[in-house]
Amino acid sequence: MRLTLRSRVVVTVFAFCVVLVGTPGNAVEGRSWVEIITDWFDDEDVGATPRLLFRATENLIAEIRILREELGVDDFQAQAGTEEYRTPVHVYAKTLEVMSKVSRVQRRLGIDAVEVGHVPIKNVGPRDVLDNLAAILAELRKIKARWVIERSIDAAPFVGGITPSTPSMIYKNLAHASFLLDGLVGRPLAPNDVYVNARCLLDELALIAARLGAPFTLDVPSVEGRKSLEDVAQVVRRASYEMVNLQTRLGMDVSNVPNPTLVRSDPSEVYDATNMLLAEMGRIKHHLNIHATHPVRPEPHDKVPTDVFAQILLVIENLNTISRSANS
Repeated sequence: MRLTLRSRVVVTVFAFCVVLVGTPGNAVEGRSWVEIITDWFDDEDVGATPRLLFRATENLIAEIRILREELGVDDFQAQAGTEEYRTPVHVYAKTLEVMSKVSRVQRRLGIDAVEVGHVPIKNVGPRDVLDNLAAILAELRKIKARWVIERSIDAAPFVGGITPSTPSMIYKNLAHASFLLDGLVGRPLAPNDVYVNARCLLDELALIAARLGAPFTLDVPSVEGRKSLEDVAQVVRRASYEMVNLQTRLGMDVSNVPNPTLVRSDPSEVYDATNMLLAEMGRIKHHLNIHATHPVRPEPHDKVPTDVFAQILLVIENLNTISRSANS
């Protein structure tokens, strides 16, 4: 009996979900991995399975390694940790981080830089993630062509069986790709980058406040003393809880806040956390049918953790105000 493509996908999903049933340590609020994995699938996403996405990230890493070797980059890369409770919209946001670094590499090498874009205002699915991964691969190959690098990757094998490729595994691979690109960019992420994300969060909150008729302020609160990255990580975590509170008041399915042991105090991890907040802003905008996008923010050059801390406090203040209005 020959199976259709959709039938093969369903059989594969069922097979690797079988081993994940009954793993409450990885479940979200009592949901099994069967429910979590099947959330990735919709009719339009047939063919864009987690396995194919994982394979695409493996190819992505292989292309970046070739560029590093051919361009003589041998810096030490940070190691990507495991991130739980990731969904397609979070993975998509991570692809935007990778694309932004590819764009910086292009500018550094004198190549026309790709525009990065935003998280789309829709229910982001695996097909959207796969399409963005394909776009990143195309941009990396443009760099190779410009520098006459003829080496090709050995395409990652399609691994069958029942070993799952989960959203968190795909996310971890993208984090690894992001770290590998730092050497090509010429520098790792810094407080300046996190500051830009904080300003983008405020831009998104202004759109949400306008839709709900809620007050909004850009008056930055005063901050006493110098703040460290550890302090910034803690206020970003507070902002995550306030985001969940707003989602609850709007009647949305809420997202999980990362475990505090996973919030490490370096610019890359704090930047990642603010990226996830931006992804959640996109979910709220979709819920409220807001299609406007925030402007591209120029990168500052003189920001320190204290500046970022103050901006995140302002994000929290506006989240609180909007939540109260949403409940009135």
